[in-house]
Amino acid sequence: MAPFAPGTPFDLVHVGKCGGSSIAAELRSRGHCFEHVHLRRPLPRPGHRYVVLVRDPVARFVSAFNWRRYLFDADQLPAARQEDPVARLRHRAEREFLSEFSDVGGLAERLERTGPEEVSPVSALMSLIGQVPQGFAWYLDGLLDTIDPTQIAAVIATERLTDDCERAFGFRPTLTRNGGYPTRGGGLSPAGRANLAREFAAEYRTLNRLGEIAAQGGAAMSVHYDPVRGAVPS
Repeated sequence: MAPFAPGTPFDLVHVGKCGGSSIAAELRSRGHCFEHVHLRRPLPRPGHRYVVLVRDPVARFVSAFNWRRYLFDADQLPAARQEDPVARLRHRAEREFLSEFSDVGGLAERLERTGPEEVSPVSALMSLIGQVPQGFAWYLDGLLDTIDPTQIAAVIATERLTDDCERAFGFRPTLTRNGGYPTRGGGLSPAGRANLAREFAAEYRTLNRLGEIAAQGGAAMSVHYDPVRGAVPS
């Protein structure tokens, strides 16, 4: 597709931990006209166009884990949220849950199942981690049920962010990767990754569906998301 010109309206669908805050800031600085859709579902509107930010669901979860551990460990939760009694209760539960694991690999290992119908208690509590429940299925399933394929103007993959931004908007962004917060531990074992990929099976299905619909409308994704291999160039 030809790059978006500043002033062309669209919705930027910003699923958490996909680089959306940095991209939104760069787009604003370059005069682009868009609605920043974050922590709410995009509204299907006839003729409207959507730019969607995506990332490997397992990598997104790892980033969310490290981000929330950093916020709690550094006592960096926003004060306004701490003043809300419901938010305080939720954050206390999240802090206690995260404190059980020295790193995300330890959490992933605890997702092992002894039977096909068993659900790990860790799996049930993962939704406490900030922005994890608001994933690709949460944002996109209703939208994809409704819109025409040509309304997907661009899909920007975190793994190919610089190239995808240039293709969609005509500029190569300069981003601070990782948001300044540290990673924890040595990463995921193959078993840990497999456990997380199973937990996020619906996320992979939504991303595959998005890829099919975007390709029908002429905005093919630059990567394919595979539960085993992660982001694979298309």
